[in-house]
Amino acid sequence: RRAALVAVTKSDPFASDSTKSAADSTRECKQLLKTMILGVKTVVWSVSNSRMQPHPLAGVQAMKGMSEEECLLVARLVKNGLPCFVIYGTGPDASPGEEKEVLDYFAGVFTVLDLRNFKQVFELQMPTLYERVRANSSMLTILQHFLANSNVSRPFAEILLSLLVGKLPELSAAPEAEAATLLRLFKLVFGSITLFPENEPVLRPHLATIVTSALRYASASPSPAHYYSLLRALFKSIGGGKFESLYKEFLPLLPSLLPGLIHAHARARTRALREVLLELCLTLPARLSALLPFLHLLMEPVRHALRASSEQVGLALRTLEFWVDHLHPDFLQPRMGPHMRHLMAALTRQLRPQPYPYGPTALRVLGKLGGRNRTELHTRPPFEVAPSVSSGAPLPTAGGHSLGVGVDSGGVPPARLYLELRPAAGGAVAPTASE
Repeated sequence: RRAALVAVTKSDPFASDSTKSAADSTRECKQLLKTMILGVKTVVWSVSNSRMQPHPLAGVQAMKGMSEEECLLVARLVKNGLPCFVIYGTGPDASPGEEKEVLDYFAGVFTVLDLRNFKQVFELQMPTLYERVRANSSMLTILQHFLANSNVSRPFAEILLSLLVGKLPELSAAPEAEAATLLRLFKLVFGSITLFPENEPVLRPHLATIVTSALRYASASPSPAHYYSLLRALFKSIGGGKFESLYKEFLPLLPSLLPGLIHAHARARTRALREVLLELCLTLPARLSALLPFLHLLMEPVRHALRASSEQVGLALRTLEFWVDHLHPDFLQPRMGPHMRHLMAALTRQLRPQPYPYGPTALRVLGKLGGRNRTELHTRPPFEVAPSVSSGAPLPTAGGHSLGVGVDSGGVPPARLYLELRPAAGGAVAPTASE
């Protein structure tokens, strides 16, 4: 036995040799591993498709796929094969491109399995695969390959999502890198539903659990941003009007979800978190008809979003314009009425010249509101003016820009001039200059 072991060692091309450098050995090992993976794929495909036809008199139908023992062997291949790829991401010759390529090859080994066998293998090895991904984010390539493959995307998404939902409580206490990996896995599953609409039933049984659990854990967590980021990824993925069954599952959640988000916005301490919550309120995955009973609640997020960052302003303007286009004025006006003063003030703040991108949209929304856009003009504070002029008084425009015109000040100090809007006879509004 000892002599045989010595003979094998001498014939091993990767055994230590003074004439062979470590880099050469690593390079040869990488090439051998890649060659083995391509060969294993052929073996797995052959075994999976080589069921022997039984004798016609036996009365037993041929079953496609592997036997139980063969599935366990493939599951061992997953478990024992994953550690081998560390060699591609370490050392001086580490190449992310080569690592991704060989991981794609390895994932391709299992896409040739029968769906029944595929589920058996990864129901056993999904915890192992998750731990490998958590330790090395490069392993995400394998999951991306499965979720983007039309043959195995749905069964793999089912297995992975079941695992991820069980790990929701860990999202707040996990280290930042691990929480980011968990969020990315959720986004990959949600993205597969967008890529393959037939994957919609995968998310349906978990939708309520994800939404309610995220809100519950966020309310009790000192760092709730990860949970709200999860909801934002979910809303973006299933928005757009393509997933009717998911919208039906979402409807019973609205009465508690929307007030919860508004309350969280009122308690949020950072601007970034407040803007995420505003985005969640304005991107709820529901039809407009389902949101009608909650329209009075949505006016407040719209009002706050019009005073937030550029992205939130654009979202608020699109939302408000959509309501004005599709809802009857007699229905919309009573719900806008209590907020009209703040909405008009926020809209007029957006009336700025180029290169500001939202001025034309704000002007278009004001035009579509018709006479309603003038009901609160009498409450607008006077415009500020520049402290000095040369040939005439500067008339300020919304947004703080002054427009010099040839108006004689009549000896009045320019600093005392301002533009005042007052109702004229017949309900019209006329601008007058006064001291």
